[in-house]
Amino acid sequence: MSNVKPQREGNILQIKQRPISYTRHPVVRGERRYGLQTRIFATNPWSIIRGALIDIIDSNARSQANAFVEQAEDFYRAYQSAHETSSKPLLVYYALLNLVKAFVLFKEVKNEYGKAQHGIQEGIHPGGQEFDDSFLKAYRSRASDVNIFDDFMAAFTGAGIQGREKVFDLKNIHPQLLQGHRLWAAAHSSQERFVEVERIDFMQNSTEKKIWLVLNFYADDLARFGISRKRLLEEGGLASAFHNVRSGEVLDGRLLLKFEQTKPLAYTGRPSDKLEELINPIKNQIWSAVLRMPPYRKNYVYLSPVNEQAHRLPQILSIYAFIYYLGSVTRYRPYFFDNLLSRPDGAHIEELISNVPQQFLFLIASEFAGREVAHAPIV
Repeated sequence: MSNVKPQREGNILQIKQRPISYTRHPVVRGERRYGLQTRIFATNPWSIIRGALIDIIDSNARSQANAFVEQAEDFYRAYQSAHETSSKPLLVYYALLNLVKAFVLFKEVKNEYGKAQHGIQEGIHPGGQEFDDSFLKAYRSRASDVNIFDDFMAAFTGAGIQGREKVFDLKNIHPQLLQGHRLWAAAHSSQERFVEVERIDFMQNSTEKKIWLVLNFYADDLARFGISRKRLLEEGGLASAFHNVRSGEVLDGRLLLKFEQTKPLAYTGRPSDKLEELINPIKNQIWSAVLRMPPYRKNYVYLSPVNEQAHRLPQILSIYAFIYYLGSVTRYRPYFFDNLLSRPDGAHIEELISNVPQQFLFLIASEFAGREVAHAPIV
């Protein structure tokens, strides 16, 4: 492509002679400066979460958060031992709900939870069919009307719902769930929407004292689905922050396409001091799969069609919203849940119930810990 820009002059940023691996929390702040964060391996992420709660300063908030985590773990254990698939979504939802309340207290968005509402409710568009035309309506949290979903959004992203309420169509949340996505695509005769990010490079120009990111994708991954570079940026939520640059790198016989951060970030002291700020434009645009073996995380970009952009949520929020819907169905209309499993995408829903709760658990444990929590490898 003749109009593709050359790469900015620079080298891979290394700290203590090591390149930096992408994570939502690449550094930790010490007494005087930032240091490179390390991965935690755990078979029991609950202990990581409980350990983080010690940092809650307010004793009442800390006590409440510990109680919520205790109850969340109990619901989670009940989910794991449940025999009937139809009973699992509600148990999972209440586990997630209590984890989320603890997380909101941990992030100091709230300092207590007395009376609170789910902050999200399901409905069906007029004249529509359940599930196909279902929606989730989320409500803004206020002092007199505490809504947990909005609190969670604020704790995770830094900003809650804009306006008094927001509607998300369920059919547009469903494909945002990474696990089993190919089952969803097959059931809907749809093209896959997740593109794996082969590598995220942290780049540096030490002379100019600037750092930036470069996203690397295999060219053949885009080619097999007919995804243009422009579409990748626009539907992946990256167009405002990245642009395509020339690449001649071949890895394992496959060409890598490179997308460079448009505005490099200047630093004055050490580049590590700016790493958190550097990843802010992309950290809610990257989906991660938690693995039990190296590399322990695989990262993806989700492509939202233009007419679905308003329904896009960060990964952990889309999981929570969809599990809320399934939990609501199994609580109030268990007979309809059986109908869901008999649909063409029933296999995807079963896959979600089996695997997504553990993914959520490790993802939110990483947020509590402020560093990547990985499943301890099987030996």
